[in-house]
Amino acid sequence: MAELDSWVAALEKELGLPPGTVDVGAVLDLARDAAHAVARPAAPVTTYAVGYADGLAAAGSLGATGSGGPDAAEKASALAERWTEG
Repeated sequence: MAELDSWVAALEKELGLPPGTVDVGAVLDLARDAAHAVARPAAPVTTYAVGYADGLAAAGSLGATGSGGPDAAEKASALAERWTEG
């Protein structure tokens, strides 16, 4: 994990994010849920969509049709789990 931690620190710096912005564990958990419950390619797509929703919510520009913020990853994981049930 040292290489991943170094990568994330460099990525945060390159993108102008404050150190510690990326919750690696949460991103990996979300990617795992999407990959296992939906399909492997769903992992990067899902993490991107959650990040995008979070960014819009942080900017205050997310309308009534979406929901970013702290629970976006939880909502996406729950959707992935329901996906296998339906």
